[in-house]
Amino acid sequence: MEGYLPVKIGRKKVSIDEPAFLVAEVGSNHNRDLTLARRLIEMAFQSGVDAVKFQLFQAEWLYPKNCGMVETAEGPVDFYEVLHHCALPRDWIPELKHYAQELGLTFLCTPFCEEEVDVLASLNVEAFKVASPELNHLPLLRKVAQCRKPIICSTGLSILGDIEEAIQAIRQEWPEAAVILLHCVTAYPLPPQESNLGVIPILQKAFGLPVGFSDHTIDPQVVPAVAVASGACMIEKHFTLNHGFPGPDHSFSLEPEELKSMVRIIREVEKIDPQDRKSWIGRRFGTEKIACILGHGRKEIMPAEAALYPNDKRSIHAIQDIHPEEILTPENIRILRSERNLKPGLHPRYWKTVLGRRTVQPIKTGDGVCWEHLLAR
Repeated sequence: MEGYLPVKIGRKKVSIDEPAFLVAEVGSNHNRDLTLARRLIEMAFQSGVDAVKFQLFQAEWLYPKNCGMVETAEGPVDFYEVLHHCALPRDWIPELKHYAQELGLTFLCTPFCEEEVDVLASLNVEAFKVASPELNHLPLLRKVAQCRKPIICSTGLSILGDIEEAIQAIRQEWPEAAVILLHCVTAYPLPPQESNLGVIPILQKAFGLPVGFSDHTIDPQVVPAVAVASGACMIEKHFTLNHGFPGPDHSFSLEPEELKSMVRIIREVEKIDPQDRKSWIGRRFGTEKIACILGHGRKEIMPAEAALYPNDKRSIHAIQDIHPEEILTPENIRILRSERNLKPGLHPRYWKTVLGRRTVQPIKTGDGVCWEHLLAR
């Protein structure tokens, strides 16, 4: 494909012409238990994936403290408190990275603020992952690009224009940036019929980049197999030791045998001629089911993720009460997700524009910063 260059992560190439690069996503399933985190790395190794991925976040750099109650599989919870209590301790990262590499796995980790990018860069990680809600966090993307490491961008909650703006921000810092896009629909769990895997070749053609799939379905076989048959060069899937463990991510993650079965069918599909893969999967699982999973192929906000859009994208929020005539600084505003209970503020592209501006209206803690707060009537 014209303009399509493989991306090297560690010793492996990520390309449509190579076996799919398989990533086992821990998310918050470590439950702040180091022994469990190490066990998850062992499980990833035993399943046959290529990489294990963690997330490095601090609640205060993700959401305003008053983002409120959210309905989860475990019932309504104070979302900020949940995140605060399931955050990965930063001092675990060197040990987890070393253990993964001892087993021959690539260690990946998602940063959610610029400071966390510095932490991971100091440990010489092989690549950076950017989560879907952060795809519009342009300052974060620029910071990641400065590290000159491959960048894996999930594209849930986004349309083609959002993806284009993100790539432009990256290439402003690193013109030859090695970028992998992951098609994604941000729902937990994702109904298989909304996977819309027909988007994968569209993204490849539109951007000339390797494209994979961040899979939030609980299907260990059909959806990942169709993704690879559609040209996905990377598959990312949440995993756990037990669906019944407490925590926000366990219920939609694959258990050990399910993860192994996912790896097996992907490697089985890869032995088949690319032109025959979808028909082979159709004979095995049903052509109507495959057509449903492929969907309409338009990159748009899907019904399953509509409740999170645009609130789960980043925008500019007040992190303390701001009075009229007060100057906006990094001490009183921050680029955060809104969750469902707060009104989003200005797009992060305006971060430098609003810094140093004087307010004309009060802004309450947690509120999105809007033009009306800054422009005199």
